[in-house]
Amino acid sequence: MTAIPTRLSEASIVVIRHERDFWSGVMFAVFGALFVVFAQSYELGSAQRMGPAFFPTILGSLLVILGVVILLKGLGHTEDDHQVEKFHFGPLAWVLGSVVVFGATLRWTGILVSMFLLVTISSMGSHEMRWKEVVGLSVGMAVLTYLVFIVGLKMTIPVLPAFMSN
Repeated sequence: MTAIPTRLSEASIVVIRHERDFWSGVMFAVFGALFVVFAQSYELGSAQRMGPAFFPTILGSLLVILGVVILLKGLGHTEDDHQVEKFHFGPLAWVLGSVVVFGATLRWTGILVSMFLLVTISSMGSHEMRWKEVVGLSVGMAVLTYLVFIVGLKMTIPVLPAFMSN
């Protein structure tokens, strides 16, 4: 014979078995929902004639679905509970700061120097940073960015610093 809950509070208990999955799912679902909501201020269009809201709406909806799946996985997980680790704001500040520096310096330093700065500054957010690897990656990304955006896509982005291009 199975026990039937006698009070509503006993029947409505939700157990989070894997905090990392649960909160990751919540985060994905919330960000996806925000994308969908904010995109609705633009014209959606159709699959044949996509409006500016089409891509963010589809992508946001997929993110909500992914978030719900991960959230449910966190509720039904059978392994030992993994606590959510302390959030580290330092690495986030380095990465976001590098993007700001990239945007602020692109016009004056060109794509090669700006990309080099982006990769170098963002890598400072890692405790595993090695200067030789960072310099190699920075140079490689600068060259790849040049090949893709300047040579391949023929974009009119400054390549060299302003004082060198005149």
